Amino acid sequence: MDAMSQAAAWIKEPSADVGVVIVISASLPKYIIDQVHVAIDDWDQVAYLAVQRPAELMLDWLQSGAKPMQSVTTSRCQAKQLLSPVCPNCFLLDVEVEAVPGLAWLGSVCGHKLRVLELSIDGPSSTDMDQHVERILSAAQTLARCLLQERCVL
Repeated sequence: MDAMSQAAAWIKEPSADVGVVIVISASLPKYIIDQVHVAIDDWDQVAYLAVQRPAELMLDWLQSGAKPMQSVTTSRCQAKQLLSPVCPNCFLLDVEVEAVPGLAWLGSVCGHKLRVLELSIDGPSSTDMDQHVERILSAAQTLARCLLQERCVL
């Protein structure tokens, strides 16, 4: 966990080349979190953010927006501090295990495009978890490819 925030932390920080940020809840099985990290370690275009306490992070963001007199430069909003280094045209890939996405609001913090990937975690089977890891990696690759195509067309 980084010093900036106890509610969320970068597992893999964004670089200048990042086009996709995988956003996961720290409540996902550790095996999935770790396997995704290992798989994307050398992918320059993908960053990885773990949210420990989504409700606290969202409340902080909502409260910071309720203070119109506070300047943007002095904002202490944790979500904004975490996402501000990420290029605005990047995708956030929100990996969810709940029927109602709990992290989808993160796309509104800095105006990032957001896609939700819903996983159904039924049991601790390593085969099932490996399939979930593959789904996350495939979605990240697809979004990175879409972003590259958008950049080439422009």
